[in-house]
Amino acid sequence: MRKERLITYQQSLNLENSIYIDARTKEEYQEATIPGAVNIELLDHQERKIIGTIYKQQSPKKAKLKGVELVSPKIPDLIAEVNQLAREYDNIIIFCSRGGLRSKSLAEFSDLAGIEVYRLENGYKGYRHYIIDKLDNYQFKGEIVVLHGNTGVGKTYILKEMDKLGANIIDLEGIANHRGSAFGSIGLNEPYNQKYFESLLWEELKKKDQPDGYIFVEAESRRVGHSVIPEFFYKKMKAGEDILITASTKKRVENIYLEYIKDIESDQQKFIERVLESLTAIKKYLIKKAGKKAYYQLLELAESGKFRELTRILLESYYDPMYEHSQNKIDFYKAEIEAENIKKAAAKIVDLYQ
Repeated sequence: MRKERLITYQQSLNLENSIYIDARTKEEYQEATIPGAVNIELLDHQERKIIGTIYKQQSPKKAKLKGVELVSPKIPDLIAEVNQLAREYDNIIIFCSRGGLRSKSLAEFSDLAGIEVYRLENGYKGYRHYIIDKLDNYQFKGEIVVLHGNTGVGKTYILKEMDKLGANIIDLEGIANHRGSAFGSIGLNEPYNQKYFESLLWEELKKKDQPDGYIFVEAESRRVGHSVIPEFFYKKMKAGEDILITASTKKRVENIYLEYIKDIESDQQKFIERVLESLTAIKKYLIKKAGKKAYYQLLELAESGKFRELTRILLESYYDPMYEHSQNKIDFYKAEIEAENIKKAAAKIVDLYQ
C-alpha cells in the first residue's frame, strides 16, 4: 500500500474540483460538518455505542475486532459511494471526528480499490480549530450596511433581489436556518447550531468581504434561532450604515402570508398547531404588550385558520411597538426606502452604493 496522503484543512483549500467525505455517523453529520461535505458513515450511531462499550468494558483490541465485523459487510457499498464521487471530483478528502480510525479505514479501503484519496489531518476537530482561529482574529476589509424595518417589510426578499443584482449580501437568518422570531422555525428543519452557523458565516465572509466594498445584512438581535452572531461581526453591524425599509401594513401582511403559504397549503392543521405553540411561547409578552383579550383573540384566529387577520393584529399590537423601540435608537438613517415593490427597493439600495 502506498504512503497515506494526509492533508490539513488549509492545504485542502488549494485543491481544485474537490469534495469532502464525512465518515462520521449521520447524527454527527447533521449536527455540524464542513459545508459541502457528503456523509458516508462507516458505522451508525448504535454500532458506535456497541464498540464504545466493548472498548471500555473489555479491551481496545476486542473493540477493533468488533468494528471489523460490523464494517466488513458494508465495504462494497462504501467503496461504490466513494467511487461515484471519484468520477465527479479530482480530489477526495475524507475526515472523521479527530482524523482517527473511521477516516483511516475508509481511506485504506478506497486505496485498496485503486481510488486515490486524502485524509484530513485531525479531522473535524482540526477544521473546527481553523474556523475558530479565523473568526477570533478576523479583520474586516469592507463595511457593513444594515437594513432595518418593521416585521414583514420584506428585508430578506430585498437582500435576495440585491444578490441577483450583484450586491454582496449575508443572509444571517438563512445561515442560521431560522427566521429570527417566535414563529421563525415554522416550515424549516431544525435551526443550525453554533458550529455550523460559524462555518457558513466564514464561507460567506471569504467570498464577500472585499476591500472598500459593502456587505448588506438584515438587522438582527445577537441571537438568531439557536445561533449567536459572533461579537466581532455584531460590533461591525452596530458601527455600519443604516437603511430604513418601510411598507404598508397590507403589504407586510401579504409578504408574511406568502412566506408561509407552502406550509399552510401542505398541512394546514399542522401549521395551526405550530402557530398555537409559538403564540403560547410568547404568551406573557403578548399579554404585556396587547392584553389578555388580544391574546385570546389571536388563539381563536389561529384555530380558525384566519392567518392574515392574525398576522395584522400581531404586527400592530406586538411586533411594531417592539421594533419602533429599537429603531428609535438609530440616530441617522442613510436612506429610507419604500418597499411596496421589492425589486424596485432592492435596485434603489444597489444604486445608492454603486
